[in-house]
Amino acid sequence: MEKVLEEEGLAAWIGRMLPGPALARHAFRAAVAECPNACSQPQIKDFGAIQHSLPGKGGAACTKCGLCVKACRENGIVLDGTGPSIDFGLCARCGACVRVCPTGTLRQEKKGFSVLVGGRLGRHPRFGVRVIEMTDEEGVLLALRAAARAYIREGRPGERFGDLADRLGVGRIKEEIKAAFKDRNFNFS
Repeated sequence: MEKVLEEEGLAAWIGRMLPGPALARHAFRAAVAECPNACSQPQIKDFGAIQHSLPGKGGAACTKCGLCVKACRENGIVLDGTGPSIDFGLCARCGACVRVCPTGTLRQEKKGFSVLVGGRLGRHPRFGVRVIEMTDEEGVLLALRAAARAYIREGRPGERFGDLADRLGVGRIKEEIKAAFKDRNFNFS
């Protein structure tokens, strides 16, 4: 991610756009978390990516041991007549249920990253908005490059990326990112 931002010249552009010296608060911040706990705080960065593991049904019969129900901290799994039933509205996509399933009734359906943009702390804090539901590492880098280019092209002197997203609308940033994915198949939020 650092290499992409360096190639795009984002730090140098930010420095040129400021009337005085660049301070820590002027930096474009990006974070990646390898689990939904998101300890690196991608939700409050200009650009964030969170790794997810989407559970799905495997081929094995369920023994109704209940380990998946116990492992799900979101209470998103119930055992019905045929085995586990997952409420994807509650699912954090952490993969805990898959890891504890002793029979293979549950399996990892898909693994990837969701992408968020426009998060920030400070005077007007807000969480980043999810613009991609699931993509791979290359997709994260494509999205980052598109976000940096949009910032350089549309940003005003001293304007933070989150403020740009507010001014243009997150939908506009999302469209910029979509354009970078014209030849790729993935899910937008």
